[in-house]
Amino acid sequence: MPPKKKFRSIPRKKNKFKGNRYQKKTKKIETEQSRKEALPETSGDSSGDEEHVETEKAASFKNLPASVRKMKAESSDSSKESNDDELEHVNGFRFIDIAILAAVFESLLCPSCKQGHVVFDEDKESKMGLASLLILKCTTRKCSFYKSFYTSAKANNSKAFEVNRRAVLATRNIGVGHQGLAKFACVMNMLPPMNENAYRDHVQAVRDAAERTAKKSMSEAADKLKEFYEPDEEGVYNIAVSGDGTWRKRGFSSSFGVVTVLSTITGKALDCEIMSKECGECKLRRGKEGTEEFDEWWEQHQHKCHANFAGSSGSMDSAGMLAIFERSVQQHNTRYVEFLGDGDSKAHNLLIQENVYGEIDISKLECVGHVQKRLGSRLRSLKKRQGTTRLADGKAIGGKGRLTDKRIDKLQVYYGKAIRQNTHDIDCMQNAVMAIWHHSKSTDENPDHDLCPPGEQSWCGFQRDISKGTADYVHESPIPEAVADAIYPTFEALSDESLLSRCLHGGTQNQNEAINGLIWQRATKETHASTPTVELATFLAVGHFNDGSKTLLTVLEALGIDPGYHCRKACKKLDHDRIRHSRRKSQEESKKRRRQLRNYKKGFTETLEAREGPSYEAGAF
Repeated sequence: MPPKKKFRSIPRKKNKFKGNRYQKKTKKIETEQSRKEALPETSGDSSGDEEHVETEKAASFKNLPASVRKMKAESSDSSKESNDDELEHVNGFRFIDIAILAAVFESLLCPSCKQGHVVFDEDKESKMGLASLLILKCTTRKCSFYKSFYTSAKANNSKAFEVNRRAVLATRNIGVGHQGLAKFACVMNMLPPMNENAYRDHVQAVRDAAERTAKKSMSEAADKLKEFYEPDEEGVYNIAVSGDGTWRKRGFSSSFGVVTVLSTITGKALDCEIMSKECGECKLRRGKEGTEEFDEWWEQHQHKCHANFAGSSGSMDSAGMLAIFERSVQQHNTRYVEFLGDGDSKAHNLLIQENVYGEIDISKLECVGHVQKRLGSRLRSLKKRQGTTRLADGKAIGGKGRLTDKRIDKLQVYYGKAIRQNTHDIDCMQNAVMAIWHHSKSTDENPDHDLCPPGEQSWCGFQRDISKGTADYVHESPIPEAVADAIYPTFEALSDESLLSRCLHGGTQNQNEAINGLIWQRATKETHASTPTVELATFLAVGHFNDGSKTLLTVLEALGIDPGYHCRKACKKLDHDRIRHSRRKSQEESKKRRRQLRNYKKGFTETLEAREGPSYEAGAF
């Protein structure tokens, strides 16, 4: 840990009260934010050399924080509820000790005979999951007072109790299954919940409701997106999307895979494809395959079999993307003519091969984040391949003052900045990339800064000195000439025009990674899950990603359950906090602070490792 700072007491000067400065600052920030949202920013627009499907309105909209783009910002009074809601009668569920409730009832007189007291009891054999059957009786033998009731109402048009439906939705929404619910009941000294078969039936019912909600959300997202585009002669909208696949199991042996497609403008999910190579019922009957009994069973089962994919796990990405693109016109009246991918799969090649849209081409866009990582990956690979091989100067490529991991990370960051800051011109982007290599190998005796941007605001200290007429800049720890020659082919390959031209949009797949995380939060990779569970997790994640926590209200209503006052209030607060945090994290001060903390932690860890030496390595000790 870093040494603690010493503080000393200093007499402070009293400040004169000048009004509520915090409120004024907040208003100023809100005014600037609203002005940024109202006025389109055109500084990052293309110069017109490349053809884009986006409009000026779309470019302005993309500058907003991700959550703000997807969700309608709540008013400042969003946490306040109407008087009607405040006056609503007591409702909802509570945790209560049953012994306390029994003692309260025993203190009451029988409403029938007015002589005996009310006895509170529970019929444990008649309980239905988390819904218990409670009984009220009179202590007087001659009194016939008897009243029984369940602790939960039933969902509309269903035999299922509301508490069971809510419990299954809640557990699956936080990534917990039947065993997790049973452990929770155990710790809380509650009766055990429903059995696994009943839980599975509830999951299927919730899954169907979540599917309807997610499809409606994606349809509305597609309709909203059309405001930023103009239809072609056939009335179809040609739009840009980012697509990515994710697997439930790490590696390429997963039985489940999910492919999602998002709008590059609004960031909302437009479609998803869930693929499974596994079916529980098929596993049980695998030994009877080929018999007459199996054939009869298969005739009934094949239409509802959970296994809908027969290829390898690695090919799920491209197969799912193809299915999504093929139904885009029929589903949303759109064509996905610009595809932002990470280059990890052959999805784009398959789309071109299948000629999805006929004569209309699908152009490939690269994720800037993934392209940026290529520099680091290639330099680390080069360093590993070279090992202790001597370069032209007689030294290895690695070591102090040479190609260290810290220097590789810096070069990778500089490469990403060179791409993002020059999305207006491919030539400027290429020059900026090669300027990194020339600048890094420059020395005081042999400066090489011709490609560095000139001017007093340049990131290059040598160019700033030229503009100011000073000579203060000193080249600190430049890359040796032999190392620079070794890494030059990497910079040359990653400054290729065909690669950088696919990065002019300046976008990343961060939103795709975000929705992937939401999916596996609800169907964790550490525990087993069936196909309905993965489907439920995907539909809940899509709804939450597009519309926020209020999607839970829609799912409950689809189940025939009134969400209730407290549920609505909590969802509203969660969405309000999400937008507030999104605005805060998108500010430059917050980004700068996160970078400082990340660099500090990294540097501190490297210092400890250098001090301690090797302490853990496979087979090294």
